[in-house]
Amino acid sequence: MTVGTFTIQPNDIRKILVRAPNWVGDAVMCLPALDALREAFPESEIAVLARPVTGEVFVDRPGAYRVVTCDYQGEHAGWWGMLRLARSLRRERYDLALLFQNAFGAALLSALAGIALRCGYATDGRRVLLTHPVACPDPKRALHQVRYYLDMLTPLVNTVPVQAPVLYVSQEEETMANRLLQEHGVRGADVLIGVNPGSVYGGAKRWLAERFAEVADRLIVDVRHRSPNPVRCLIVGGPGEQALGEAIARRMLSNAVVLSGRTSLRGLKAVLKRCCLLVTNDTGPMHMANALGVPVVAVFGSTDPVATAPYNGLSSVVRTPVDCSPCLLRECPIDHRCMTSVSAGQVVQAARGMLAKRVVR
Repeated sequence: MTVGTFTIQPNDIRKILVRAPNWVGDAVMCLPALDALREAFPESEIAVLARPVTGEVFVDRPGAYRVVTCDYQGEHAGWWGMLRLARSLRRERYDLALLFQNAFGAALLSALAGIALRCGYATDGRRVLLTHPVACPDPKRALHQVRYYLDMLTPLVNTVPVQAPVLYVSQEEETMANRLLQEHGVRGADVLIGVNPGSVYGGAKRWLAERFAEVADRLIVDVRHRSPNPVRCLIVGGPGEQALGEAIARRMLSNAVVLSGRTSLRGLKAVLKRCCLLVTNDTGPMHMANALGVPVVAVFGSTDPVATAPYNGLSSVVRTPVDCSPCLLRECPIDHRCMTSVSAGQVVQAARGMLAKRVVR
């Protein structure tokens, strides 16, 4: 296989460093590319460099990936922190760096770490630091992020297979989730409907809290007609979203279990796996649930479903086209019309379609 001006064999690459994306959803969407890299270099040691939270996506994953933490809010903060991390990586003697993160700093770090082959998209002014820059996709071309990460492998892999992201739940994670659910009165036979109303990225991606509450109540009634087992709503979310989850629970007619901010990412993964459906914004947990094979109904507004919709077919995107969407802004500068125009009835209808494809016991 030819890489730039180098002709290499997989056995020539002993150690590979992969710089993971910083966002959880992007980390999930890069999994097919990571697995394709493992197939192309079966004998190589692969380490994934990731932020503390994002790194949990790669723990206990088949393929023997080692997770290396970069904590830019702690020990690796600032220039001295980057140099400390670079020295640590240099001692590992990596042969190849694959940079899923597009930042200039990712390329600079791999160069400071003395990694001879550095591959990534030529973005953010970093072409000079990459030994094998990959041309950026045409912005006019509709491209999902899963495909975006897979295409980064073209200098390294002769044939890049296209597949959907897949996540796995370990026995440890399942035990962790079961213990947490039991503490909140959830039994093993209960049917769980998940609601993920938050978004770490910003308020522009958040649908209205009162509509999440209405949808959850209506779906609980629907599922009770189909299942002999108790039906519960789980409200999930990340740190700082507990107040939002509790506000939605107060609006509901049925009792909901609020787990927002009370799980690790690995614990959240196992909790999502227990759900028969997840109703969500465009967020990391949306991609996690989709990669776990959980039916997903996702409300989109400010973001582009062409690029970041759930990738496998067990999902439904609900949106109302408006002139200013997708804007990709963190906060809406006007009236949030992309989200306020999506009704609870639209989401319930989409959810019913997803539930009709799944046996609910």
